[in-house]
Amino acid sequence: MRIEDLRNFFTNCNDRLIEVSGDFIYYAEEKVEEGLNSLFLLEYNRMTKRERIIANYILNDPSFVCHYFSFSSDMIIIMENGGSDAWILRVDKASGQERNFVQLCLIEDVRGCIALDAGHILFFTAAGTKGEGHAAYLYDLEEQCYYYIHDPRICALDAHCFVPFDPDGQVRLLVLQPYGDEADKEKAYRDRRWLGDHVNDNVWICPLLDFIVSVKAGEAQTPLELIMRAGTAGLLRYVGMDGGSLYFRAKYYPDNDQRICAYNKLTGKKTVVAPLNASESGAPSSFLISAGEAPLCAYRVTKGDDYSQVDGVIHSSLHTYVKAEVGDIVACVEDRYLVGRYILADEENSYEFHTIFDSKTGRQQSFECRAAVKGDTVVLY
Repeated sequence: MRIEDLRNFFTNCNDRLIEVSGDFIYYAEEKVEEGLNSLFLLEYNRMTKRERIIANYILNDPSFVCHYFSFSSDMIIIMENGGSDAWILRVDKASGQERNFVQLCLIEDVRGCIALDAGHILFFTAAGTKGEGHAAYLYDLEEQCYYYIHDPRICALDAHCFVPFDPDGQVRLLVLQPYGDEADKEKAYRDRRWLGDHVNDNVWICPLLDFIVSVKAGEAQTPLELIMRAGTAGLLRYVGMDGGSLYFRAKYYPDNDQRICAYNKLTGKKTVVAPLNASESGAPSSFLISAGEAPLCAYRVTKGDDYSQVDGVIHSSLHTYVKAEVGDIVACVEDRYLVGRYILADEENSYEFHTIFDSKTGRQQSFECRAAVKGDTVVLY
């Protein structure tokens, strides 16, 4: 495990961690200098322990919220304030050169966005022009124009429902359509007498290039391939991926059976990886999923009065106890180090603490800061 302590570089709560990648960590800092709202895009070299300014900009309207997306060579920043206008900035990460800085004027108010790759962005707006509840647009940074998406399945979704991934040099798009949150789906099962058996959680896959071509051609439906579905009696939720597979949590309400299922990125083969059973004692428990380049691991966390018991259930043999003072277990690194998060708050202030617990030695380190986990790295900031 590697701990990267960036607390001396992150100076205020407006700093945003963007990417942990190889020898570099990328982040953004928004602050007021000489009465002007400024945005700094920054790079931290993990080998030299030095910070470099990639680029900096003056933000004329502090009401705009920045969304950051990082790719191999470029960084994309989308700025919007919930209105119909958005600004798109694309910067070369190595040179800091500005590749695009454009204003996009949509018909309705922006409600979400995601960069699918370094050249294409999806925008979601509050209402459609042809009767849909929402509308969606694909913006091409090279052509500097946007295309209306006609597929109602896409228009009904949100930005977090799209997960690009690249298993073999060809980017694919994982498209998730869950029915509400888990409480909504369970209520639909209880009300199935009136709702029927077709309240579905759907999961599709589509090559990104095929998706882009279809949208630009104005096709009524994009070429989505349905790979998984759960009807009214079940629940299906995406939990993460590793180098070889996409993972989903599936639950069948009639007998409360719950499992982790895998979808092979290359072959499309579906397998049941492991059951997710409650603890034998019947004590309240939850499940922690730790995904990355290594095989996905899953852990059962059972809370006691003054401790939490953590047991590996998928790709893990971990069995350990953690003091309750560690807080909520949010990650496990290298199937050994548990990361806990605890927030202390009153009516005026809030303090965030993270603790790293070594399950082999029992050693415990606590830090007053935010933290993020990427692979074998814990970033403190």
